[in-house]
Amino acid sequence: MLQLEQFLNLPDLFVFIEEKIGIGIWRIDAAGQMQWSRGVFSLLGLDPRRTTPSFAAYERRIHPEDRRSPGAPGEFLFDRSLFDGEFRIIRPGGSLRWIRVESEVLLDSAGEPDCVLGVAIDITEQHRLLQPFKEDAGRYAALSQVVDGLLWIGNSDGRITALVNGPKISEADKFLGRGWVDLVHEEEREAALKSWATAAETGRPYNVEHRLRQPDGSYRLHRCKAVPVVHSDGSIREWLGTSTDMQQPQLSIQHGATSRLTGAQLRAARGMLNWSVKQLAARTGISAAVIRGLEERHGFLRLPEETLSTLRDTLSGAGIEFIFPAVGQPGVRPR
Repeated sequence: MLQLEQFLNLPDLFVFIEEKIGIGIWRIDAAGQMQWSRGVFSLLGLDPRRTTPSFAAYERRIHPEDRRSPGAPGEFLFDRSLFDGEFRIIRPGGSLRWIRVESEVLLDSAGEPDCVLGVAIDITEQHRLLQPFKEDAGRYAALSQVVDGLLWIGNSDGRITALVNGPKISEADKFLGRGWVDLVHEEEREAALKSWATAAETGRPYNVEHRLRQPDGSYRLHRCKAVPVVHSDGSIREWLGTSTDMQQPQLSIQHGATSRLTGAQLRAARGMLNWSVKQLAARTGISAAVIRGLEERHGFLRLPEETLSTLRDTLSGAGIEFIFPAVGQPGVRPR
């Protein structure tokens, strides 16, 4: 039987694979001499007729923030972390690409390290596809910081499996599993369990008020709300809920000329509105880069009153209310 290999020219096959998959092969020896395949030149955006392969030429294309500590040529044979991993490259035209590098040390006939052979793979598209998920994760993290009360994840059988912001709440670990049931006042326990069973069976939101026992033995009124998180087929994967103390000091809602705003509030408000950074920038006239920087800051933002008012008024006008409790972190909620 004729084999496919008989009809293939190895160099042509090599070029075909590199072009179609977006990869490049390179080699470096103990003296630091490098050789690149055509694919490496293509990934870096360099002309093979004008560029001599070298580690210095390779490193110049790596984004400054992603460069590793420089080492002697011989170190390449013993420390592949100088190469391996994911990082950004800047091509001569200024375009940014993400690549992943995997390498392997090859030995000589005596069993000693001889060279490093590596493959560079263009993963820019994968990063682009993951970006929305990263943004959603950022919103979720921001919301967990500003949510008022205990934020938890539970199963349909009524067990709480995780506390998202538990460290902020005193003795929050007592809620885990079915521990929350024991904290509910005995006069309201049966009704709470029935409401939960109904919600779990129908998939409707859970919303009850009951008294919860405090560390000192007293009881305080709490509102417990939860919504199902579903799979693509509509089946319930888990429940996301909050337990909020209804007897805490009255929240202070921001009014008046003085603007106060934290980076966490800004992130959470944008997440509630499902706005991208670019959308908020377009509505406020503030650059997207500035907004990203503000969202990463801790505490109250120190900005000109005009800038703070623009951000506050834009988000408030879209239906966001900023709250400042006497105890606890500033938060946001829909009007």
